[in-house]
Amino acid sequence: MASKFCGIAEEISNYYQTNYTNTTFEEYTLISLLPYESLRGKTVLDLSCITGWSSRLAVKLGAESVIGVGISPKMVDIAKKFEEETGGSKIKYIVRDIVDIDKLGEFDVVWAIYLLLHAKDIDNLKKRIQVAYNNLKPGSRFIAFVFQPDVGDSWPPDNTQTKKYGREFKLTSNDEPHDGDEIIVSLYTNDDGQKVSFNTYWYSRKTLLAVFEETGFVNVKFQKVQVEPEEYAKNGEEYWRNILERPFLIPITAEKN
Repeated sequence: MASKFCGIAEEISNYYQTNYTNTTFEEYTLISLLPYESLRGKTVLDLSCITGWSSRLAVKLGAESVIGVGISPKMVDIAKKFEEETGGSKIKYIVRDIVDIDKLGEFDVVWAIYLLLHAKDIDNLKKRIQVAYNNLKPGSRFIAFVFQPDVGDSWPPDNTQTKKYGREFKLTSNDEPHDGDEIIVSLYTNDDGQKVSFNTYWYSRKTLLAVFEETGFVNVKFQKVQVEPEEYAKNGEEYWRNILERPFLIPITAEKN
């Protein structure tokens, strides 16, 4: 997996720097689900930190310290370069496969924006969720995004709509998706139609709930996505209707007793 993302690291970095739906969708939803008014004085573990945008968000929200973990050395190098250019010192980046982590500490928040999308089978999914659980303080929250887990009106996504948000999804199975079925995600990196693609995996609501609970998590909830109000007003109700009514990604939260 590391080599796969090393080959497209620059393109993915460009996507997250230029695609504003990232800020209005993932970032704003993530902020809304934090169990605190701010992260001031808190510690954050960012599993699957990509090129560092989610780790930098934690610092922006006041986190005292952040550890960002990524499997791609090139992506982590890009994240470190951002820190060097901005003089940041609160983030420590680690290159490692998430499933090889035991315990890095006890954190106030663990978030893993896209970590679960790359679990190739249920055993791998369990390992990823277990790592999050092991690194949380008791009473603290884990936040992640998963593909829409319900087959029906919201899944599979309508690519004629999702393309305006810079993304497309291709199911490799001809039938309704089943646990572990592959989904090819394409990110459009500019207005000329250039894109990068990579494989991800789908899991049902039933399976996700079962695995979270087997791990020991409580208060496992699928949450609603939200769009930053200024961007909502700027682009209008019709533009954002699909991402709010038929979201391709939805957040899931869980707590450690």
